[in-house]
Amino acid sequence: MVEIRKARPDELEEICALVRRAVVRMNALGNPQWGQDYPTQDHYRADAERGELYAALSGPRIAGVACINTHQAPEYAGVPWTTASPAVVIHRMAVDPCMQRQGVGRSLFRFAEALARRQGVQAMRIDTYSLNAGMQALILSQGFVWAGEVHLRRELPYPCFEKQIAQQVS
Repeated sequence: MVEIRKARPDELEEICALVRRAVVRMNALGNPQWGQDYPTQDHYRADAERGELYAALSGPRIAGVACINTHQAPEYAGVPWTTASPAVVIHRMAVDPCMQRQGVGRSLFRFAEALARRQGVQAMRIDTYSLNAGMQALILSQGFVWAGEVHLRRELPYPCFEKQIAQQVS
C-alpha cells in the first residue's frame, strides 16, 4: 500500500537521490528528458517550501515524488484545452526505478485527482517528453487524453494531456 503525504524539508536529500536514480534509468532507456540541469534540488526545495511537494511512501521509504499545484507553464497557453483553468497540474513526477510498475505512479495520480476534487477543480493536466513512452502509457492509463504539445527544454515536443474531473454532487 502506498501512502501519499506532503514531503518534509529534511527529506530533500532522499528525494534527490531517488530522482537521480530515475534519471539514470530514463537515460538508459533512451529518454534524455531529465539530466544534470533539470530537475534540481532547488526545484524540489521550492516545491516543498510552497507546500506542493508530495512524497509517496511504501512502508517507511520514499518510493515516488511529485509537485502538484495549479501552476501551468506559460507554454501551456497555446494548448487547446477542453476545460477552463484552473487545473491541477502534476510536475516533476518521479518513481524510484526499483518501485516502478508497483502502483506508486498510479497512487500519485489518484491523490492528485482527489486533491482536484476537494479544490473543486474540473481538470488535471500533465506533460512529458516525446521519448518518455513509459510515462505516456501511465498517463493514458489514468484516463487522460492527448490535448496538444509544447516545446520546453528539448528539441522534441512535450505531449500535453488533460483529464476532466467530474465533481461529485452532495
